[in-house]
Amino acid sequence: MPRALPLPHADLAADPDLLAILRACADPVRLTILRLLAEDAFGVQELCRMLELGQPNLSHHLKLLSEAGLVQAHRDGTQSFYRRALVAADRPEAAVQESLLAALDAEGLPAALQRRRGQVFEARAERSRAFFARHADAFDRNRDLIAAPEHYLPVLANLLPARAERALEIGPGPGEFLGELAERFTEVVALDTSPGMLERARRHCHEAGLTGVTLIGGELPDGRDGLADARFAPRFDTVVCAMVLHHAPEPAAMLARCASWLRPGGGLLIAELCPHTQDWVADACGDVWRGFDPDQLSRWATDAGLTDDARQFLAQRNGFRIQLRRFLA
Repeated sequence: MPRALPLPHADLAADPDLLAILRACADPVRLTILRLLAEDAFGVQELCRMLELGQPNLSHHLKLLSEAGLVQAHRDGTQSFYRRALVAADRPEAAVQESLLAALDAEGLPAALQRRRGQVFEARAERSRAFFARHADAFDRNRDLIAAPEHYLPVLANLLPARAERALEIGPGPGEFLGELAERFTEVVALDTSPGMLERARRHCHEAGLTGVTLIGGELPDGRDGLADARFAPRFDTVVCAMVLHHAPEPAAMLARCASWLRPGGGLLIAELCPHTQDWVADACGDVWRGFDPDQLSRWATDAGLTDDARQFLAQRNGFRIQLRRFLA
């Protein structure tokens, strides 16, 4: 049975913002757009591909959703990416907006649309893999133009427990943080999708004489899946995801998968860029996203069953800003 929406107060009946929301939602295409934007941001061309619409038609729908305050756009180089706007709790029509979105999220996407969305994610992942295959050796130099690891990794280390059993690092890169983890944890697992980066991390572990570190290539499985890869079991006291989400084709899903491997009371540590407008990083460092709003990360963490425990912000060269976060299971 469809979810019953709360009736607005009589004073809201003629509220222009409420009417704009209702008008924007009175179309199946726009409702589908809102469902697609539940967790991820998509570019205009990606939305056209998934919805099988021409750009002028799609732009009309996005304009109405934007005017109603239901979606927001941000520039990413020459493209515009759209995501759902966060609901402002102080708006009179917030209850109606929240109920509409909750009703949409309760329905699964049609199989054909899921398939086309998966193709978009795979295209993003392939671009990222191709970048690291081409530029693994030059990655350090380009990365340091944004944020050198020696500036933020020591601060991130302050969020680690003094001693614990198991840690997982996603995307260790050349392995700069593995020594810190090996000192504090009995067992460390490091996962990377780039064979070139994994080889560099392996050399680093050998040269530093690190023990108890297992390096694995591939994608992180979902710990909520009963058939999840046994190499990641049992669960971890700490999962580290440092400067990785902006390379991920599905950052919200990546965060949720990280959370799924935490023991109760375990911590997810994230180092990530705040939003920025510097377009050159896509070519220099293979970034898929230009940083993330702190509130967006908090919302994804809440959706994954985590609580916001600690945060710190560091200013970097060239105007970049890094957020260091700890979320608890």
